[in-house]
Amino acid sequence: MRSLVACLVALSLVTGGLSGSSEAALKSTTVPRFDAAVARGIAFLTTNRDKIAERETALVAYALMKAGVPETDPIVVEGIKAARERADTGAYARIGYDHVYEAGVDAMLLADVGDPGLHFVQLQAIADYVQSVQRADGSWSDSPQAPGDVSMSQYGVLALWAAKRIGCNVSGAAFDNAATYFAKNRNGDGGWGYRPGTTKGVGGGNSTHNMTLAAAGSIAVARTLLYGPKGQKQEKPKEDNVKYGVLEKASPDAEIGGKNGTAYPGYKAKNNAGNLDDAVSRGIAWNQARYSPVSPMQHHKIYFYYTLERASALADLPEGWYTDYGDGLLTLQDKEGAFPTTSSSMVGTSLAILYFMRSTKQILDKQYSGGVMSGARGLDSLFGKKEKKKELTSLDVLIGQLESADLSKLDDLSEEEVAASIQFSDPEELIGRVDALKTLLKNKSAENRRAAYFALGRTGDFSLVPEIMKGLRDPAIAVNQTALDALRYISRKPNGLGLTRTPLAGAETASEERRVEVANQWRTKAYDTWMAWYRKVRPFEETDGLDEIGALTGGR
Repeated sequence: MRSLVACLVALSLVTGGLSGSSEAALKSTTVPRFDAAVARGIAFLTTNRDKIAERETALVAYALMKAGVPETDPIVVEGIKAARERADTGAYARIGYDHVYEAGVDAMLLADVGDPGLHFVQLQAIADYVQSVQRADGSWSDSPQAPGDVSMSQYGVLALWAAKRIGCNVSGAAFDNAATYFAKNRNGDGGWGYRPGTTKGVGGGNSTHNMTLAAAGSIAVARTLLYGPKGQKQEKPKEDNVKYGVLEKASPDAEIGGKNGTAYPGYKAKNNAGNLDDAVSRGIAWNQARYSPVSPMQHHKIYFYYTLERASALADLPEGWYTDYGDGLLTLQDKEGAFPTTSSSMVGTSLAILYFMRSTKQILDKQYSGGVMSGARGLDSLFGKKEKKKELTSLDVLIGQLESADLSKLDDLSEEEVAASIQFSDPEELIGRVDALKTLLKNKSAENRRAAYFALGRTGDFSLVPEIMKGLRDPAIAVNQTALDALRYISRKPNGLGLTRTPLAGAETASEERRVEVANQWRTKAYDTWMAWYRKVRPFEETDGLDEIGALTGGR
């Protein structure tokens, strides 16, 4: 029987794909015509798997995984295997021209599939290689003799971002220097050419849509790592909110700036956030001034949408761009379901799927506790029913079961009984149900406990911090990670106080005894770190709260 957390978040961004058929597991774009295009694209890839070149496997696997295809799918399995082997054997130095491209795609796949801790060693190896070949001006290229390449530099940034997301050692200077390279090599019109300072490549040095959006998106990645995501909010105390040496509840309306939200709190960046935002805005303005929802590129048409999605998501643009350009992308799908492009139909189709599935938004939502993907598509088939449209409710059904069920039989609830609680969107509805959700924390199923911590986190109720901190000491690592995500959301600390989200980092292949030891060390450090933070910032009226006493006594 599928656990409650699978029903709550399997079609969201908390975990990877579900087991079973690819169709049942697919995530929804929330736009039916885009869902249909993705389904046709997946069908093309999976029915032509014998035609996928070895160098394309990781990209295809990444696109399928982002769409919700299970990790057990043969293509996904092969993509992960190939990426790990390249990282383990240091193959990138021998690949030649595409060395940074391959490293970037492999890193994205390994960072975003399943439990990232399983691939920590490989991701660190990729990060080490990519940093070793970054040029003095902050760029990357196909060889030490060739000028910097905007496209390849984009993949260098993507590789390092992926590695950083799971706690690998990546220098803040690598992102800062890359941002400097892009900022210094912008054309006078606000866009970018392929190899700045030369006439080589598509466009002959002139700005192109593909390179402009690649550069803008790369600068936006650097901005996110150095200063926090654009538009992210925080709790910023005002001077008159201080009472007796502790902070009262502060307004969440101040935008993050300076060190707040940065992945590098001890690093002083050369590029300030305002200049980076300006460079991104000018790049996007260049594209919009030449608005064309159908890719205007003669070559690498689908690459345009892949770079557009990243730049738009990181720049926090209004939603209209997604459907406008998505409808343009639909016109490029052929009768077989493929999206042909210069590289190959496999590459083009994968990039199109990544656009429709809003790959970058998935990353940001997961890392910074944003919204969840809709679970509408494939919902009825998931529960063995004839497909039909159905309006999903909030947590009413789940809470009703919790309030009346025998706790010992909670795991035996049917999937039909919890089907209506898959999607919820109003945190206010959760706040009044906290007691019922706390009951679920006692459930024997780790997955069900994860559901409770996930839901408690979505309330945004700061007073629940001590309760959620208990999850940091749960015996299940998956529960630890979900509790940490919930704390990040409530505290508006997207960097999680510097704690890695991978309790077993570096010990994935160690003995069971060693793994337990490492996990327990992480749990102790995480709990103590968050408790120290909470004691400093808790509102005055909560200093003697029963929730804190429960956390202090029940957690140890």
